Amino acid sequence: MYQPQGQTPDLVRRFAPAFLVHNHGQEYNRIGRPVASLDPAGQEVIRMDTSRPAVYWRVVPFQTSRGRYTNLIYRVHFPATPASLIPFFIGAGDNMGLLVVVTLNQAQQPVLVTALGTCGCYAASLPTNFTPADAYPEDWCGQPLTIYGESLPPRLDYAGLADPSLLVVVRPGEHRVMDLRILPRTELSDLRLFTLIGAELLPAEGLRRLPLGQGFTSLFYEQGLFKGHVKGAWKPWETILLGWFSLDWLVGMDKVYGDPDNPLYTSLKPWNRYRSNLADFPQYLKYWGWGL
Repeated sequence: MYQPQGQTPDLVRRFAPAFLVHNHGQEYNRIGRPVASLDPAGQEVIRMDTSRPAVYWRVVPFQTSRGRYTNLIYRVHFPATPASLIPFFIGAGDNMGLLVVVTLNQAQQPVLVTALGTCGCYAASLPTNFTPADAYPEDWCGQPLTIYGESLPPRLDYAGLADPSLLVVVRPGEHRVMDLRILPRTELSDLRLFTLIGAELLPAEGLRRLPLGQGFTSLFYEQGLFKGHVKGAWKPWETILLGWFSLDWLVGMDKVYGDPDNPLYTSLKPWNRYRSNLADFPQYLKYWGWGL
């Protein structure tokens, strides 16, 4: 289990999730840190260094008609989702990642937890015991949330726990979120239950300043056709099977958070590309029916 650590603002540290990744013996199931190098032909290569795992964070305040909120956004990356026909991994490709967004109210209580791939896929927003009753979507039924085969709890309960902490359980291979749990922090540090691996908490701005030679480069394409996408993260199966429907031939390719020209859309319907943009969180909430 990856345990976030390091010198960060208290709020970031307090709500940083731990990541439990099964089948850790396979390197592609290990969280890494983006590093840049040049291949023998002098071409830039981005890969994930799994010997130095990292969790990248950013703090994004926002406001709706009901109040002011703060999003704590955590990001991790894996070396690859391997090519596989049985089971079939539609997201096979390199450098894929996950985002976990913890939404706090003005009292710094978590009112929503959102998890998704850094491509915008498989987005799920879960309420907590602090979520106002009138903020739920109209069609919310209180049953486990099914996201393309994964079953997530209908609510996360922070109540009654000493120093509660979020645990994100990641399916091996595909690197999809398969469970979210709230546990006492002492339990997450119990060596009888978990093999603990430290993952350094780092500001997300560092993803655009990866050392390369005498200078720096970015994890993301900063211009051209691929602007706002993660370098080396093309997903051929998703392009073939979903590109025609979504009208996006880069569908499934992981993205930067907050590029105005490349929305982090969470709906495959082309006409909802901006309405479902996670980086415009008030609009995202409205699109998915949340009344925060």
